[in-house]
Amino acid sequence: MNGGDLREAAADEFWDKLNAAMGKDGLLTYRYLGRHSQEMHGLPVGTMKIRSDMRDWHGGIRPAALAIATAETGWSDFNAVPAPVSAGLDIIDPGVGVRQVTMRQRTLRLGRNLGFSRTIVADSDHPQRIIALTRGIGIKLGEAPPTGGQPFPLPDDLEDRDLPPLLRIFGGWRDGEGMLRLAALTAQNRSTSGSLHLGPIHVVFDAAADDLARETGQRIIGWEVMFVAAGTVGPFLVEVERLSAGGRLGAAEFSLIDEGRDSRLVASGSAAFGPLEGLPA
Repeated sequence: MNGGDLREAAADEFWDKLNAAMGKDGLLTYRYLGRHSQEMHGLPVGTMKIRSDMRDWHGGIRPAALAIATAETGWSDFNAVPAPVSAGLDIIDPGVGVRQVTMRQRTLRLGRNLGFSRTIVADSDHPQRIIALTRGIGIKLGEAPPTGGQPFPLPDDLEDRDLPPLLRIFGGWRDGEGMLRLAALTAQNRSTSGSLHLGPIHVVFDAAADDLARETGQRIIGWEVMFVAAGTVGPFLVEVERLSAGGRLGAAEFSLIDEGRDSRLVASGSAAFGPLEGLPA
């Protein structure tokens, strides 16, 4: 099978290949963040513990962690070979001090090839404390066999200690000129359709946005990523454009470029920034 693309798997091999792609030597995204989802694990409500490496410069929950935790759009690995189209967050409460979140996902519509969802993210210990409202659109790239899929084993919890930054774990780094980059495709960052997974994209954009927020003493209040084209080669480069508002940074846009494929645009993201004042304790 070419590059781990499940669209090329025979029906009697599909589930074995999916389990291999998502297993301990496969895709890192969900396993590393320890996300327990409604669709992938057959739970009534999704949950995710918040570790220190999932926090931004001022202790809030990183947008990348929230976006990864709420990635499903109705199309999942059990009913399709899915791919994201867009994902967005309105961050109501940065989640300082929150130990675990719940994710209550609603599939708004599941069409022939498109799925639409919204998710409410809340503090598990105080369900009335809303952290974020999310929205997502996904596409079906291929068919999954109608039966035979089993929920993936729940990921092991990592001890919350001095864990390395998510950027490093997901294959990102800064080059000698300070530009953010992602490594070329491997089994750990490759989706079931054989292209760069959404996880590293959110993580590397998040790293760029958090740098800007720290520099200006602000927090991220809005997050949007459009997955424009498949990232199939790499390495990948992040380009950043600052957008000012009233003399202060108001937003930024991010582009992810597949340098190994004629500098093709893979994803376009944006972050909106706001003040820290008035945050809940």
